[in-house]
This record gives sequence, structure tokens and C-alpha cells, in this order.
Amino acid sequence: MLNTVKEELLDYASFIDFVKNMISKKMGKGYNVEINKVANNNSPETDILTVLKEGRNFAPNIYLNAYYESYLAGTSMTDILERICMIYKYCAIPAIRDGSDYSFDTLKSHIFFRLINFKRNINLLKQIPYIKIWDLAVTFHCLVRDKDGRISTIRITNEHIKQWGVDVDELYKLAFTNTRRLFPPFLKSMKEVLKEYSCSDSKDNEDNESYPMFILTVEKGIYGAFYLLYKNVIRELARLLNSNLYILPSSIHELIIIPMDDSLDKKFLKRLIMELNESIMTEDEILSDNVYIYSLENDSITI
Repeated sequence: MLNTVKEELLDYASFIDFVKNMISKKMGKGYNVEINKVANNNSPETDILTVLKEGRNFAPNIYLNAYYESYLAGTSMTDILERICMIYKYCAIPAIRDGSDYSFDTLKSHIFFRLINFKRNINLLKQIPYIKIWDLAVTFHCLVRDKDGRISTIRITNEHIKQWGVDVDELYKLAFTNTRRLFPPFLKSMKEVLKEYSCSDSKDNEDNESYPMFILTVEKGIYGAFYLLYKNVIRELARLLNSNLYILPSSIHELIIIPMDDSLDKKFLKRLIMELNESIMTEDEILSDNVYIYSLENDSITI
């Protein structure tokens, strides 16, 4: 019987180093390939691969942790390298004119904001400009690519605003104007959402008609929870429903809007959000364990 030798798998550090060297060889001269570390939402730092072409100011961040997991699961190194090259090919086209100097004047119309949890991101917030609101932090980003349903962004850091000579208040004013333009709001009922996941109407769907619930997000379906900052949007919905509102931060991507009713208890809704965060949401999607309330009388949002 012939003896077979099983290939020994690379450890993570060796995998990262191998990928960097092989991608550098594949791309050839005129490309700078580096490994950097970035902090993710609610998560510790992770390794990214950047492939920067000479003469360009924008390089997509390619996260390597998931590729290592795929490698351990049996994906060949050849396939992994090909996928990384394809990602670079399709994500290297910026929305901002290529060859620009990426000055503040160039970028300011592309600056938008996101919402993240304050306590879960204390270390990240030391590196970036932000505004604290409720239990959340407003962070700032720049849209550099928006094509075929895919977007690429740059997180704005303390170093950026130092170079630009701007402050957080100026960033917020720009982002407040830009964000709604770049990511228009999208509202649909919970019944519509359930229908998307069901072949036929169920009694549960019929019950939802008598007690309306809505999903507020954006047309692209990402980062839409920032509409919590647009009180005029919340106010318009509250007036339409003629009711105060419970606002549940179901993820960083969307809000669940529920007309306030005596039969609903805030403590119950808070437990529901906490259970969803613990059992369904991925770590980087969690926004908050709290329930927010919009008051028509006071025109205010509180926890």
C-alpha cells in the first residue's frame, strides 16, 4: 500500500506572510502590497491586505481572517489567491475621481456617518473623531466606491482631521447633509419583510396587520440605523401613525419602528433586543441593547 503524506497546514502568521508574498508576485511591479491591522465594529483588531497601485490614492481593504478560516476548512491556497486578486480587480475603482489628491475639498461631498455602540468600541474611538449620543457614537466615513451594489469606504481618523484642519462639528454638518443623499431612507412594513421569507401568507402575517411594525433602513440595506439621527424622518412616521414610537436598534443596518401601545412593555422589548443580539446578530452588527422612545408631544428621542 502506498503511503500518503498529508500536507501540513500553515499557522495563521505563516498564512498571512505567504499570502502577502504571493500576491506581491502576482501583481508584479507597480504595486505596493502590505499587511495592516484595523479595528472592526465591536471587535478587536484584524489583519487586512492592501494592494495599492502606483499613482493611485485608494486601495481596497481585504480582510484575511475569513480567508484563513476558509483555508483551514479545505479551500486550496490557489483558489484563495485567485479570489483575492478578483476582489482587488472589482473593488479598486473609486467613486471619487482616480488620481485626485484626496484633499478635504475633494472628499467633503462624500463624507457620511454611521452609528456604533459607545462602550463596545472604546479603543477604536481613541483613534477616530466621534460624537457621543445616548449610548452610541456617531463616526465618520468617506464613500470612495459605489458600483454594482458594492460600496467601499474609508474610516476618517484623527490623523485625517488634523491634516485637513477641520473639527468634529464641521464633519457632522457635512455628514448630516450628505448621508441622506448618498443613502436614501427605505421603509417597509414587517408584513412585507415576512412575505419575502415566506411562500404564502400565514396567520402571523395577518396578525401583524392589526399591529403595524416597520423596518427603517436604506435602499442598499446597510448602515441604515443612522436614521435614528434624522428626527424629521422619525417625526414624519410618528405623525402618520398618530402615535409615539418604540424604536428598536435591531442592528447597525436597520431600525424596527413600533407604534407605542399599552399592551407593549418597554422591559419586554429590551429583553427581546438583548436576546436577538446574543443569539442572532453577528458581533460586528450589534448596535445597542436599549429601546429608544420618540415622543410626539416633546418631539424628542430618549432611552
